[in-house]
Amino acid sequence: MDETLEVMGRTYRRFLAVGLGLMLVAFALMIWRPLGRNASLVLAAVVFLFAFIPLEFARRIARRMAMASLGVNRKA
Repeated sequence: MDETLEVMGRTYRRFLAVGLGLMLVAFALMIWRPLGRNASLVLAAVVFLFAFIPLEFARRIARRMAMASLGVNRKA
């Protein structure tokens, strides 16, 4: 059980780091506009939307970790 939680914790941290990193890139694109006004804003919006994918995986993993640590059996 402890090994499972450790593996899930590492996976959670990786997904969270990737999602937050993508959000940081999107905000940087919006602030500094390196590609011009419109292109940077469009690219930032696309990157921002893609950032939610790993954040959603992190949320689901966190929920599974909480259920596993509490010992809740979902099929019972």
